[in-house]
Amino acid sequence: MLPERSDILVVIIEDHSIFIEGLCSVLQNVKGIHVAGTFMKGEPAIQFIRTHRVDVVFLDISLPEMSGIEVCKAIKAVDKEVKIIALSNHTEKSVITGVLQQGANGYLLKNTSRKDLINAIFQVMDDQLSMNGEVQGILFSPSSLSAELPRLTKRESEILQLVSEGATTTAIAAKLFISPQTVETHRKNLMQKFKVNNSAALIRKAIENNILRG
Repeated sequence: MLPERSDILVVIIEDHSIFIEGLCSVLQNVKGIHVAGTFMKGEPAIQFIRTHRVDVVFLDISLPEMSGIEVCKAIKAVDKEVKIIALSNHTEKSVITGVLQQGANGYLLKNTSRKDLINAIFQVMDDQLSMNGEVQGILFSPSSLSAELPRLTKRESEILQLVSEGATTTAIAAKLFISPQTVETHRKNLMQKFKVNNSAALIRKAIENNILRG
C-alpha cells in the first residue's frame, strides 16, 4: 500500500526480525501511519533518512556495530526534526537518560500495549515526550536537586508535572481550575527558565536534572 501525502512515515530499526514483523503488523492497518522502511543496523537506516522523508523512528537500544544511543545522535545530526522513540527492554536509568540526552522524543519498553505504541507516534508528532509509566517511575525518582537549577513556583511545578504526563493545555486548565491562557503563560515561563524552545526539550531538561517526581 502506497502512503498518502499526509501519512506519518515510520522507520523501524531493530535487530530481531520477528519483532520487526510484529511491529509492522501492529502499524500496517492504522490509518495515517505508513511504515517506510525497516533496518537491522543503524548505518543503513541513517543513510535512508539522508535521502527520504521520515517522520518517526522506532529505535532499539541494543544494535550491532552502533548502539541505539549512537544511532539516535547520528539521526538527529542528519535531521533534527525526525522524532525518535526508543523501544527497548533496558530499564537502567543511565540508558534511558543517555538516549533522551541525545534527542530522543520518547522511551517505551517492548512490553508496551498496542494502544500505547500507536499513541506514542501521535504524541511525539505533537512535540510531546512519550514514555511508559514504568519508565517515568525510573526517571522521576526523588533525588537531590542542583543549586544551579531554576527556582520554580508551586504552580509551575504542578504544570511541569502534568506536561510530563502528556496532559494537554485544556486538560491542565480544567484540573487546576485556571484558564488555558494562564497554562500557556506558565509553560512559556518554564521554557524560558530552562532555556528551551518546546515542551519535549523542557521535559528532557527536567529529567536530566531529576526535577520531576514519580
